[in-house]
Amino acid sequence: MRPLNEAVRKEYLALTEGAGAVDVSDRTQVRVSGADRVRFLHGFCTNDIQRLSAGAGCETFLANARGKLVGHVFVFCDAEGLTLETSPGQAESLIRHLDRYVIREDVQFQDLNGLVAEFLVAGQRSPELLAGLTGRPAPAEMLSHEEAVLASAVPISLRRVPLAVPSAFLLSCPAARRAEVQQLLLTCGAMVCGAEAFEAVRIEAGFPCYGRDITEEHLPQEVNRNAQAISFTKGCYLGQETVARINALGHVNRKLVQLSWQGPEPLQPGQDLKLEEQVVGRVTSAAWSPRCGGPLALAYLRRGLDRPGTRLETGGGIAEVVEVSIPSRNS
Repeated sequence: MRPLNEAVRKEYLALTEGAGAVDVSDRTQVRVSGADRVRFLHGFCTNDIQRLSAGAGCETFLANARGKLVGHVFVFCDAEGLTLETSPGQAESLIRHLDRYVIREDVQFQDLNGLVAEFLVAGQRSPELLAGLTGRPAPAEMLSHEEAVLASAVPISLRRVPLAVPSAFLLSCPAARRAEVQQLLLTCGAMVCGAEAFEAVRIEAGFPCYGRDITEEHLPQEVNRNAQAISFTKGCYLGQETVARINALGHVNRKLVQLSWQGPEPLQPGQDLKLEEQVVGRVTSAAWSPRCGGPLALAYLRRGLDRPGTRLETGGGIAEVVEVSIPSRNS
Protein backbone atom coordinates (compact mmCIF):
# COMPACT_ATOMS: atom_id res chain seq x y z
CA MET A 1 0.00 0.00 0.00
CA ARG A 2 1.16 3.48 -0.91
CA PRO A 3 0.85 6.90 0.78
CA LEU A 4 -2.59 8.46 0.55
CA ASN A 5 -3.09 10.62 -2.51
CA GLU A 6 -3.64 14.33 -1.93
CA ALA A 7 -7.45 14.15 -1.95
CA VAL A 8 -7.60 11.28 0.55
CA ARG A 9 -4.91 12.92 2.71
CA LYS A 10 -7.16 15.99 3.03
CA GLU A 11 -10.05 13.75 4.03
CA TYR A 12 -7.86 12.05 6.62
CA LEU A 13 -6.87 15.43 8.07
CA ALA A 14 -10.55 16.40 8.27
CA LEU A 15 -11.37 13.18 10.16
CA THR A 16 -8.55 13.76 12.65
CA GLU A 17 -7.75 17.46 12.92
CA GLY A 18 -10.87 19.07 11.51
CA ALA A 19 -14.39 17.77 10.93
CA GLY A 20 -15.10 15.04 8.40
CA ALA A 21 -18.29 13.17 7.53
CA VAL A 22 -18.45 9.67 6.06
CA ASP A 23 -21.71 8.17 4.81
CA VAL A 24 -21.83 4.82 6.62
CA SER A 25 -25.47 4.02 5.93
CA ASP A 26 -24.48 0.47 5.00
CA ARG A 27 -23.62 -0.25 8.65
CA THR A 28 -25.98 -2.56 10.51
CA GLN A 29 -28.63 -1.28 12.91
CA VAL A 30 -31.04 -3.67 14.63
CA ARG A 31 -33.79 -2.44 16.92
CA VAL A 32 -34.67 -4.63 19.92
CA SER A 33 -38.02 -3.90 21.58
CA GLY A 34 -40.52 -5.54 23.91
CA ALA A 35 -40.93 -5.66 27.69
CA ASP A 36 -38.29 -8.40 28.13
CA ARG A 37 -35.67 -6.85 25.80
CA VAL A 38 -33.06 -5.99 28.44
CA ARG A 39 -33.26 -9.24 30.38
CA PHE A 40 -33.24 -11.26 27.16
CA LEU A 41 -30.30 -9.52 25.49
CA HIS A 42 -28.32 -9.57 28.75
CA GLY A 43 -28.24 -13.37 28.46
CA PHE A 44 -26.37 -13.26 25.14
CA CYS A 45 -23.78 -10.50 25.61
CA THR A 46 -20.35 -10.48 27.22
CA ASN A 47 -21.00 -7.03 28.71
CA ASP A 48 -23.52 -5.95 31.35
CA ILE A 49 -26.63 -4.81 29.48
CA GLN A 50 -28.72 -4.54 32.63
CA ARG A 51 -26.60 -1.67 33.97
CA LEU A 52 -27.49 0.56 31.02
CA SER A 53 -29.84 3.47 31.57
CA ALA A 54 -31.48 5.56 28.88
CA GLY A 55 -28.79 7.56 27.09
CA ALA A 56 -26.03 5.08 27.90
CA GLY A 57 -24.38 2.47 25.73
CA CYS A 58 -21.74 -0.23 25.77
CA GLU A 59 -19.58 -2.32 23.48
CA THR A 60 -20.09 -6.07 23.64
CA PHE A 61 -19.49 -9.40 21.98
CA LEU A 62 -22.15 -11.99 21.23
CA ALA A 63 -20.93 -15.57 21.40
CA ASN A 64 -22.35 -18.97 20.59
CA ALA A 65 -22.50 -21.90 23.02
CA ARG A 66 -18.83 -22.73 22.30
CA GLY A 67 -17.75 -19.18 23.09
CA LYS A 68 -16.98 -18.34 19.45
CA LEU A 69 -18.00 -14.88 18.27
CA VAL A 70 -21.15 -14.31 16.25
CA GLY A 71 -21.20 -10.54 16.73
CA HIS A 72 -19.39 -7.44 18.00
CA VAL A 73 -21.78 -4.55 18.53
CA PHE A 74 -22.49 -1.25 20.18
CA VAL A 75 -25.66 -1.39 22.31
CA PHE A 76 -27.48 1.92 22.77
CA CYS A 77 -30.25 2.05 25.39
CA ASP A 78 -33.19 4.46 25.30
CA ALA A 79 -36.56 4.59 27.02
CA GLU A 80 -38.31 2.62 24.27
CA GLY A 81 -35.76 -0.02 23.31
CA LEU A 82 -32.21 -1.02 22.47
CA THR A 83 -30.34 -0.42 19.22
CA LEU A 84 -27.54 -2.75 18.13
CA GLU A 85 -25.06 -1.07 15.78
CA THR A 86 -22.19 -2.82 14.01
CA SER A 87 -20.35 -3.37 10.73
CA PRO A 88 -22.27 -3.82 7.46
CA GLY A 89 -24.21 -6.95 6.56
CA GLN A 90 -24.75 -8.36 10.06
CA ALA A 91 -28.49 -7.86 10.65
CA GLU A 92 -29.73 -11.18 9.29
CA SER A 93 -27.19 -13.31 11.19
CA LEU A 94 -27.65 -11.37 14.46
CA ILE A 95 -31.44 -11.60 14.33
CA ARG A 96 -31.31 -15.29 13.41
CA HIS A 97 -28.91 -16.02 16.27
CA LEU A 98 -31.02 -14.22 18.88
CA ASP A 99 -34.47 -15.19 17.60
CA ARG A 100 -33.77 -18.91 17.86
CA TYR A 101 -33.66 -18.53 21.67
CA VAL A 102 -36.95 -16.62 22.02
CA ILE A 103 -39.53 -18.85 23.72
CA ARG A 104 -42.16 -16.84 25.60
CA GLU A 105 -40.21 -13.62 26.04
CA ASP A 106 -41.76 -10.37 24.88
CA VAL A 107 -38.95 -9.30 22.55
CA GLN A 108 -38.91 -8.27 18.88
CA PHE A 109 -36.14 -7.53 16.38
CA GLN A 110 -36.24 -5.11 13.47
CA ASP A 111 -33.62 -4.65 10.78
CA LEU A 112 -33.39 -0.88 10.23
CA ASN A 113 -31.59 -1.18 6.89
CA GLY A 114 -33.30 1.14 4.41
CA LEU A 115 -35.20 2.93 7.17
CA VAL A 116 -32.31 4.95 8.59
CA ALA A 117 -29.18 6.60 7.20
CA GLU A 118 -26.00 7.04 9.19
CA PHE A 119 -22.94 9.29 9.07
CA LEU A 120 -19.66 9.06 10.94
CA VAL A 121 -18.67 12.59 12.00
CA ALA A 122 -15.11 12.72 13.31
CA GLY A 123 -12.21 15.06 14.02
CA GLN A 124 -11.14 17.60 16.63
CA ARG A 125 -13.77 20.09 15.45
CA SER A 126 -16.62 17.59 15.28
CA PRO A 127 -18.03 18.25 18.79
CA GLU A 128 -18.14 21.98 18.08
CA LEU A 129 -19.73 21.47 14.66
CA LEU A 130 -22.41 19.14 16.02
CA ALA A 131 -23.16 21.47 18.93
CA GLY A 132 -23.73 24.25 16.44
CA LEU A 133 -26.15 22.10 14.45
CA THR A 134 -28.13 20.78 17.41
CA GLY A 135 -27.92 23.69 19.85
CA ARG A 136 -26.59 21.46 22.62
CA PRO A 137 -23.24 19.89 23.58
CA ALA A 138 -22.32 16.68 21.80
CA PRO A 139 -22.30 13.54 24.02
CA ALA A 140 -19.16 13.57 26.15
CA GLU A 141 -18.97 10.02 27.54
CA MET A 142 -17.89 7.21 25.26
CA LEU A 143 -20.99 5.40 23.89
CA SER A 144 -23.37 7.89 25.46
CA HIS A 145 -26.04 9.12 23.06
CA GLU A 146 -29.02 11.40 22.77
CA GLU A 147 -31.92 12.31 20.55
CA ALA A 148 -31.61 15.73 18.99
CA VAL A 149 -32.90 17.88 16.15
CA LEU A 150 -30.47 18.94 13.44
CA ALA A 151 -30.78 22.59 12.40
CA SER A 152 -34.25 22.69 14.03
CA ALA A 153 -35.55 20.39 11.29
CA VAL A 154 -34.25 16.80 11.20
CA PRO A 155 -34.64 14.33 14.10
CA ILE A 156 -31.43 12.41 14.74
CA SER A 157 -29.74 10.03 17.14
CA LEU A 158 -26.21 11.16 18.03
CA ARG A 159 -23.82 8.58 19.51
CA ARG A 160 -20.21 8.96 20.62
CA VAL A 161 -18.14 6.00 19.42
CA PRO A 162 -14.48 4.79 19.43
CA LEU A 163 -14.27 4.44 15.63
CA ALA A 164 -11.72 7.26 15.30
CA VAL A 165 -9.73 9.60 17.53
CA PRO A 166 -9.80 12.11 19.04
CA SER A 167 -13.58 12.50 18.59
CA ALA A 168 -16.07 10.42 16.61
CA PHE A 169 -19.85 10.30 16.49
CA LEU A 170 -22.44 8.26 14.65
CA LEU A 171 -25.34 10.40 13.46
CA SER A 172 -28.44 8.37 12.55
CA CYS A 173 -31.39 9.94 10.76
CA PRO A 174 -34.45 8.88 8.71
CA ALA A 175 -33.30 7.49 5.37
CA ALA A 176 -35.46 9.99 3.51
CA ARG A 177 -33.48 12.88 5.08
CA ARG A 178 -30.05 11.50 4.14
CA ALA A 179 -29.19 14.08 1.45
CA GLU A 180 -30.51 16.90 3.61
CA VAL A 181 -28.34 15.88 6.55
CA GLN A 182 -25.24 15.61 4.38
CA GLN A 183 -25.86 19.09 3.01
CA LEU A 184 -26.29 20.49 6.53
CA LEU A 185 -22.98 18.96 7.58
CA LEU A 186 -21.28 20.44 4.52
CA THR A 187 -22.78 23.85 5.07
CA CYS A 188 -21.43 23.92 8.63
CA GLY A 189 -17.90 23.10 7.49
CA ALA A 190 -17.60 19.31 7.47
CA MET A 191 -15.74 17.67 4.59
CA VAL A 192 -17.31 14.67 2.87
CA CYS A 193 -14.85 11.78 3.22
CA GLY A 194 -14.64 8.35 1.68
CA ALA A 195 -13.92 4.75 2.63
CA GLU A 196 -10.12 4.93 2.27
CA ALA A 197 -9.76 7.77 4.77
CA PHE A 198 -12.24 6.10 7.12
CA GLU A 199 -10.26 2.85 6.99
CA ALA A 200 -7.07 4.70 7.91
CA VAL A 201 -8.60 6.34 11.00
CA ARG A 202 -10.34 3.10 12.04
CA ILE A 203 -7.12 1.11 11.97
CA GLU A 204 -5.24 3.90 13.76
CA ALA A 205 -7.93 3.75 16.45
CA GLY A 206 -7.35 -0.01 16.71
CA PHE A 207 -11.04 -0.71 16.21
CA PRO A 208 -11.88 -4.10 14.64
CA CYS A 209 -14.53 -4.73 11.99
CA TYR A 210 -16.70 -7.83 12.38
CA GLY A 211 -16.51 -9.94 9.25
CA ARG A 212 -12.97 -8.76 8.57
CA ASP A 213 -10.97 -8.62 11.80
CA ILE A 214 -13.40 -10.79 13.78
CA THR A 215 -15.13 -13.97 12.60
CA GLU A 216 -16.77 -17.03 14.14
CA GLU A 217 -13.27 -18.52 14.37
CA HIS A 218 -12.34 -16.10 17.17
CA LEU A 219 -12.81 -16.09 20.93
CA PRO A 220 -13.66 -12.85 22.80
CA GLN A 221 -10.31 -12.39 24.55
CA GLU A 222 -8.42 -12.85 21.28
CA VAL A 223 -9.83 -9.54 20.03
CA ASN A 224 -7.94 -7.74 22.82
CA ARG A 225 -10.83 -5.50 23.93
CA ASN A 226 -11.53 -7.02 27.34
CA ALA A 227 -11.82 -3.66 29.13
CA GLN A 228 -14.23 -2.27 26.56
CA ALA A 229 -16.44 -5.28 25.79
CA ILE A 230 -16.33 -7.92 28.55
CA SER A 231 -17.71 -7.93 32.08
CA PHE A 232 -16.16 -10.67 34.19
CA THR A 233 -18.61 -10.10 37.06
CA LYS A 234 -22.02 -10.24 35.35
CA GLY A 235 -24.35 -13.21 35.56
CA CYS A 236 -24.74 -16.12 33.16
CA TYR A 237 -24.83 -15.68 29.39
CA LEU A 238 -24.36 -17.84 26.34
CA GLY A 239 -20.66 -18.64 25.94
CA GLN A 240 -19.73 -17.49 29.46
CA GLU A 241 -18.19 -20.83 30.40
CA THR A 242 -15.55 -20.46 27.70
CA VAL A 243 -14.87 -16.80 28.55
CA ALA A 244 -14.51 -17.63 32.26
CA ARG A 245 -12.21 -20.58 31.54
CA ILE A 246 -9.91 -18.40 29.42
CA ASN A 247 -9.91 -15.74 32.13
CA ALA A 248 -8.91 -18.31 34.73
CA LEU A 249 -6.20 -19.65 32.43
CA GLY A 250 -4.84 -16.13 32.04
CA HIS A 251 -4.14 -16.06 28.31
CA VAL A 252 -5.24 -16.92 24.80
CA ASN A 253 -2.96 -18.30 22.09
CA ARG A 254 -3.28 -15.27 19.80
CA LYS A 255 -4.27 -11.62 20.06
CA LEU A 256 -5.32 -8.85 17.70
CA VAL A 257 -2.68 -6.10 17.65
CA GLN A 258 -1.67 -3.01 15.68
CA LEU A 259 1.35 -3.70 13.51
CA SER A 260 3.56 -1.20 11.69
CA TRP A 261 5.46 -2.38 8.63
CA GLN A 262 8.60 -1.62 6.67
CA GLY A 263 9.14 -3.81 3.65
CA PRO A 264 9.47 -3.97 -0.13
CA GLU A 265 5.90 -5.17 -0.64
CA PRO A 266 2.75 -3.71 0.96
CA LEU A 267 0.86 -5.58 3.63
CA GLN A 268 -2.36 -7.19 2.44
CA PRO A 269 -5.39 -8.48 4.39
CA GLY A 270 -5.11 -12.25 4.69
CA GLN A 271 -1.32 -12.21 4.47
CA ASP A 272 0.49 -14.70 6.69
CA LEU A 273 3.23 -13.38 8.97
CA LYS A 274 6.18 -15.73 9.28
CA LEU A 275 9.11 -16.02 11.64
CA GLU A 276 11.86 -18.49 10.71
CA GLU A 277 9.55 -19.98 8.07
CA GLN A 278 6.79 -20.62 10.59
CA VAL A 279 3.45 -18.83 10.39
CA VAL A 280 3.05 -16.77 13.58
CA GLY A 281 0.21 -14.47 12.60
CA ARG A 282 -2.10 -13.12 9.95
CA VAL A 283 -3.06 -9.64 8.75
CA THR A 284 -6.79 -8.86 8.85
CA SER A 285 -6.88 -5.16 7.84
CA ALA A 286 -4.24 -2.78 6.50
CA ALA A 287 -4.03 0.86 5.47
CA TRP A 288 -1.52 3.66 5.05
CA SER A 289 -1.23 5.55 8.35
CA PRO A 290 -0.20 9.20 8.15
CA ARG A 291 0.25 9.16 11.93
CA CYS A 292 2.81 6.34 11.65
CA GLY A 293 4.23 7.51 8.33
CA GLY A 294 3.80 4.08 6.78
CA PRO A 295 1.61 0.98 6.53
CA LEU A 296 -0.36 0.02 9.63
CA ALA A 297 -2.29 -3.20 10.09
CA LEU A 298 -4.52 -5.08 12.46
CA ALA A 299 -3.19 -8.61 12.76
CA TYR A 300 -3.44 -11.65 14.99
CA LEU A 301 -0.08 -12.70 16.43
CA ARG A 302 0.87 -15.77 18.39
CA ARG A 303 1.10 -15.46 22.18
CA GLY A 304 4.50 -14.14 23.23
CA LEU A 305 4.85 -12.05 20.08
CA ASP A 306 1.94 -9.69 20.79
CA ARG A 307 3.70 -7.24 23.14
CA PRO A 308 4.27 -3.65 21.95
CA GLY A 309 7.81 -3.23 20.71
CA THR A 310 8.13 -6.81 19.45
CA ARG A 311 9.80 -6.83 16.03
CA LEU A 312 9.50 -9.57 13.43
CA GLU A 313 11.54 -10.10 10.33
CA THR A 314 8.87 -11.45 8.03
CA GLY A 315 8.23 -11.60 4.32
CA GLY A 316 11.33 -9.60 3.50
CA GLY A 317 10.32 -6.74 5.80
CA ILE A 318 10.16 -5.65 9.44
CA ALA A 319 6.91 -5.71 11.39
CA GLU A 320 6.64 -4.10 14.82
CA VAL A 321 3.81 -4.35 17.33
CA VAL A 322 2.68 -0.82 18.21
CA GLU A 323 -0.06 0.97 20.14
CA VAL A 324 -1.04 3.93 18.01
CA SER A 325 -4.23 4.96 19.77
CA ILE A 326 -6.77 2.67 21.40
CA PRO A 327 -9.50 4.74 23.12
CA SER A 328 -10.51 3.66 26.59
CA ARG A 329 -14.14 3.28 27.55
CA ASN A 330 -14.52 6.95 28.51
CA SER A 331 -11.78 8.73 26.59
